[in-house]
Amino acid sequence: METPRVKFIEIPIDLEINMIYWFLFEHEWGWGRVIIKRHPALKPIYKLKQEKERIKFLKNYILDFRKKHRKKILFKMSKIQNGWSKIEKEFLITLGQVINTNWSEKRKEIKAMISINPIGPRFLDDWSFSLPFRYDDRGAKHVIMHEICHFLYFKKWKELFPNSKRRTYDAPYIEWHLSELSAPIILNDKRIKVLLKRKATFYREHQRVKIKGISAPQYFSNLYANCLKKNKNFDYFIKEAYKIIKKNKKLFLNIKK
Repeated sequence: METPRVKFIEIPIDLEINMIYWFLFEHEWGWGRVIIKRHPALKPIYKLKQEKERIKFLKNYILDFRKKHRKKILFKMSKIQNGWSKIEKEFLITLGQVINTNWSEKRKEIKAMISINPIGPRFLDDWSFSLPFRYDDRGAKHVIMHEICHFLYFKKWKELFPNSKRRTYDAPYIEWHLSELSAPIILNDKRIKVLLKRKATFYREHQRVKIKGISAPQYFSNLYANCLKKNKNFDYFIKEAYKIIKKNKKLFLNIKK
């Protein structure tokens, strides 16, 4: 099976600014607190009223941080890349087998963008994602696998639901929620878990959602396990999971901080 290669780069400064700004001021689950915990020197930004002032403050902070920690950032990027290269091919092939689809021949590269942001979002349109530089090898591997999973997952999704709208692949749509529940379920499949060497985790916000008295992560994990026992493929799991999450749509769209 032809697979893309993961290219490790330092995230462009403008993208890092926009991304961190969004988490600090616009994220509906309040994940900006995660950034402030890791970068407490950013807290004064909340006293600034104008967006232009905030952007300037944020840019100066990021540039200064990068300069002070340049050697460490580059060292961690190299170390993470070396560790990942040992399992990249096997993971990408196995992921295709689990999700039951091939990698697109048009996609030759996935960009892992090393960032000072402790949160690692993905960008579906160009198959790139932010990777926090502070992670150890195990943590970095988990993030890389999770984000790459989304790229192949939504390729499969488009095959199963060709009329789906691109905007629904991002928050707050239920299609996005299902993708974030499915990624750790996929990574916890024993075929991939042997490479991950840890249990993949779910969002705490999803743990609070209960379906028939069971947390959403456990409910959909049980569904996946039952599909495997019945020799049903990933297509069947996703179709069944989509029916369930649509029936429980309000539970997911009403998740609070």
